[in-house]
Amino acid sequence: MNHSKNAEGGAFAEHLDPAKRQPPTPWLILALPLVFIGLVLCFSPNFKSVDGMRTSPLGGDFLQEWVGAKLFERGEENKLYDLEYVQAFQHDSSMVGFDWPEDEYFPMVYPPFYYASLRPLSRFRYPVSSIIWAVLSGLAFSISGFLLFRYYPPCQPVFGRCFVGSLVFVPLLNCFNMGQKSTYLLLILSATFVLLHRNRPFLAGTVFGLIVFKPHLGVLIGLTMLLKRQWKFALGALAVVVVVFCCSWLNHPRLIRDYAGVVSGMGEYVQTGGYQLADSNSLWGAAQLTFGWLTASSVKMIAAGLSLLIVGLLWRVMQGRIETGSPRFSRQFAAMSVAMVLLSPHFYGYDLTVLLLPMLLVISTFAPGAWRANLVDRSLGIVWLGIFVLAGMFSQIATVIQIQPSIFLMTAALVLLGWDRSGDEQCPDSVAD
Repeated sequence: MNHSKNAEGGAFAEHLDPAKRQPPTPWLILALPLVFIGLVLCFSPNFKSVDGMRTSPLGGDFLQEWVGAKLFERGEENKLYDLEYVQAFQHDSSMVGFDWPEDEYFPMVYPPFYYASLRPLSRFRYPVSSIIWAVLSGLAFSISGFLLFRYYPPCQPVFGRCFVGSLVFVPLLNCFNMGQKSTYLLLILSATFVLLHRNRPFLAGTVFGLIVFKPHLGVLIGLTMLLKRQWKFALGALAVVVVVFCCSWLNHPRLIRDYAGVVSGMGEYVQTGGYQLADSNSLWGAAQLTFGWLTASSVKMIAAGLSLLIVGLLWRVMQGRIETGSPRFSRQFAAMSVAMVLLSPHFYGYDLTVLLLPMLLVISTFAPGAWRANLVDRSLGIVWLGIFVLAGMFSQIATVIQIQPSIFLMTAALVLLGWDRSGDEQCPDSVAD
């Protein structure tokens, strides 16, 4: 049995040197997301100009990014978190080029440096800028695929099928259609994993630090790596966060204070009018949906208890030393990514695009031709298939039964990842942290 496991670990290790076996990069496959973006731009109602009142903004949710960047471009950044002013700006047809219902708006919930970084896009008319944003979103997805194929060889045997199949993953299609930024998050996580896999912890940390534009998503992985004594990774991430916030404070101290007010109310964000609880895929949103009839303090206690459970499940997966080049670490990073989703205070359906990374990482560790005989791997495969197939229906199912099914599937994935201890022998105790 030990010989078999060591042989499997050796087979995995053979992939670590790209010079030994590096198939040609599948450029045609990697270009497919841009084709999908082209189809979205041609046929999606979100990108078609119409006469009169629109039911939703042109270009989807990107409107808030453009408006925030435009305020910086116009020198009106101090009004960034002024709800009344921003709402009026978003409905100024002379600026955005269309009319949409006055009772709908996008709250500004991102840090000021995020909007400031998008100033170049605000120099284009909004319709043009929304198209550029959509193309960049497709390009980010392609780059994620390239990085994983080129620098994580264990995924190469299944990469083509997985990458092409991912293009019909409903959250990804919604991301493209709604002008969302989920593919940028996927790119940050993919680049972070690849750099860790190739033993570049400080650089991996600096890339991971870019997730600071959604700081709540960085807390779990950052703390987990810190507790596992991955000092270089933690230092790289912290350096980016400190530099970004210090520069913002020096240039716009008032905006940082205003943003702190936004962050302090993030826990109540799911209770604001118009928030679609049935489309929330985090424990906090799911608790609000299912137990909303209880008092607010009771719901918070339930969510806190469930969160502790997820933390415990993740810690079980992370037991032992970390060896970033091993198949076990691939599963550990997958577990951290899943736990990040579950513990986020806000995670809509289109954000589930990031789950494509842990799906690929776990599948890449399946033993060729033998995973069906392994109960844990077979169960993991079924769980991931369930997430992949049902992702487009999670919201509808939750609306009917008032329970978010994605929570159970992601939790099951964590349980199974912690259950499987077969990779322990592939991580020698002599490896330093």
